[in-house]
Amino acid sequence: MNAFLHNFDYPRCFNDLLKSAKEHSFQDYATSHGDDTHVVQLSAGRFGAKVLTTGSGSVSTRLECCNQVIEREMSSGPDALVFHVCVDEHHPDLSYNGITRETDWVFVQPPDAKSVLISPPWSVQLTVQVSYTSFLHHLSSMPEIVQWITRLNRNGDFLKSTLIADRLRDTGRLAIEFSKQEIWTDDPDAVAKNLMLSLIIGLTLQWLPNNAFPTYPKPNVLNRFQTMRRLLLENHEALHDDGPRAVSKLGSRRSIEKAFSELIDMGPVMYARVLRLNRARRKFRDPAFSGQTIGDIAAEEGFWEWSRFTSYYRKQFGELPSETRSRSPRFKACA
Repeated sequence: MNAFLHNFDYPRCFNDLLKSAKEHSFQDYATSHGDDTHVVQLSAGRFGAKVLTTGSGSVSTRLECCNQVIEREMSSGPDALVFHVCVDEHHPDLSYNGITRETDWVFVQPPDAKSVLISPPWSVQLTVQVSYTSFLHHLSSMPEIVQWITRLNRNGDFLKSTLIADRLRDTGRLAIEFSKQEIWTDDPDAVAKNLMLSLIIGLTLQWLPNNAFPTYPKPNVLNRFQTMRRLLLENHEALHDDGPRAVSKLGSRRSIEKAFSELIDMGPVMYARVLRLNRARRKFRDPAFSGQTIGDIAAEEGFWEWSRFTSYYRKQFGELPSETRSRSPRFKACA
């Protein structure tokens, strides 16, 4: 395994791998994350993405690149330790829970955690998920690292390590290449074990000279952004004067707007409208809403003027609402 681990041109390598992946529509991309209600297209234009996934059991990887700004709420399972790293050094501004770091920072998410990722267009992201219990078992001789992992914040945390970031990139590259060669199928347990040990070696080598992992403090605006985001997800009119009292606890309207502009380069009013447009798009694709007209769904999401709604919708997604609905499974079956 270690014979493969040497200095690669990671952006070129992963871009070449992504060329072999088929292009995903927004619906396919969103549902591939398990729950499309947690994926929002923030920028305007027709969506396109390339995704490669591989592995099973104790190690799995996901490589992806989208042409739009995407907000994604990431949930980890009860036995999942998840590592996220940016692959392309030209797009380092991935934001995890409102924190943007360079490519030598790794975001680590513990089991049963939730985090919010904002990814810029054309950024290439790599996710490596390992079995939490198996990972800790292999680290039993390093109780200090085990303690650091078990104390991870439930929102996840960053660690700064070029060595670990490169190990993750090597692990992801090897996993994808092995899957193409059907090595996973021949002996999946042995491959998963070797990939996991590669990560553990990286953690150990990083720990030994420092006896600690450098992490990054949460910005003060993060709590304001996350709380307001949750309120807007529940009620898009939460910013209005007659909204819930919880808003007043976040400070002035100006401070809320500043938090949004700093973290996602978008004001809360615009963000609320983008959320409503994304919810409308999901309903157009959902057979459960096939009995409702496009106008009914638009009104449910607070769009009362038809011409303005279609204008917003076409600008945001690069197509008309009727085009989105025509690709609904129910409407396809009737065609």
